[in-house]
Amino acid sequence: MSTPTQIAVKPHLDGRTFQAQLASLANTLALKVQREGSKILPQPDFVTTDIFVLLRQALHTYDLFFFLNADERRQKDCDWRPAYHAASLPLVRCMIDCLYNITAILKNPGVKGFQFRESGYKKMLESLDADEQRYGGNPKWDDYIARKRELLRLCMLRDGVTETEVRAAKTWPTLGAYLRVKRNVPLTPHQRFLKKLTYGFWQEYSGMAHATFEGLLPTALFYTSKDIPHEYRPMVDDTLETTISIHIPRLSAVLLCMLTEVQAYFRFDGARIGQRLHEVWNALLVAPEVKELHDERYAQLMKDKGITSDGQ
Repeated sequence: MSTPTQIAVKPHLDGRTFQAQLASLANTLALKVQREGSKILPQPDFVTTDIFVLLRQALHTYDLFFFLNADERRQKDCDWRPAYHAASLPLVRCMIDCLYNITAILKNPGVKGFQFRESGYKKMLESLDADEQRYGGNPKWDDYIARKRELLRLCMLRDGVTETEVRAAKTWPTLGAYLRVKRNVPLTPHQRFLKKLTYGFWQEYSGMAHATFEGLLPTALFYTSKDIPHEYRPMVDDTLETTISIHIPRLSAVLLCMLTEVQAYFRFDGARIGQRLHEVWNALLVAPEVKELHDERYAQLMKDKGITSDGQ
C-alpha cells in the first residue's frame, strides 16, 4: 500500500478555463430548476425540489473539493494534510449517485418522483419501527419517536401520500442495484451509460467510499504520510500533485454531465446555457476520460436536443 495507482500522463488543464465557469453554470441551472422547473415537469411539484437539492449537493461537493485541494491552501496552510485530499475522493462517488438519481427521476418524473420520495419515507418509517421495538418504553425514546413520526406524517400529507402507500412502495434502488439485471436481460441505454461510470478507474471511487482494499491502495500513502520512512516522504508531494490533476477533470466531468442532462430535459431559455455548456466541455476535453464521455453520449445528446454553441 505504499505506492498509489498513477496514470503516466496527466492532462494539462488551466483551471481558469472551467472551474469558476462550471460552478456558475451549475448555480444557474439549479436556480432555473427551482424557479421554472414546475412549469415544465409533470406533477408532482416536489420533483423539482428534489432535483434542485441534488444539484446543490453536487455543486457544493465540487466546491469543497477545490476548497480542500487549492494550491494556496496546500502551500500556505500549516494545518493542511495530504490525508484531506484522500478523504475528499470518495465524494466523487457521491456525485455519481447524484447523476444517477437525477437521470433516473427524469426518465419518468411523474412516476419516479413519487418512488424517490415514497422510498425515502418508507425507510425512515422502518427505522423508527426498529427503534421503537428496541427502545420502546423509555420515555425519552418514546417522545423522540413520536415527534419523528408526526414530522413524517406532516411531510407525507404535504406531498399527497399516505402511510399505507409509503409502506407498500417499491424501494428506490441504489446505483449498484439498478445496474444488476437478470441473466440474458439486456441493459437499457440508461443503464449502459451509467455502467461506464462503474468500470475501470471510475470503480476506484466506489472502493474508496467503501474502504475496500482496492480503494485503500491508491490513497494509503496520503493517510500514512507521517508514518512512512523520512526518505520516502518527498514522494508524497510529487504524487499529490499528480493525483489532484487526475481527479479534478473527472469530478468536473460528473457535474458537467449532470448539467447537460438537466438542460437536455428542461431546455431552459436565457442565460446562454447552451453556449456555456459547450465552453466548459471544450475546456475539459483534453482529459481522455472526459472526451470519452462527451464522444459516447453528450456530443449527440446536445445535438439532438438543440443545445448549440451559438444558441441558448
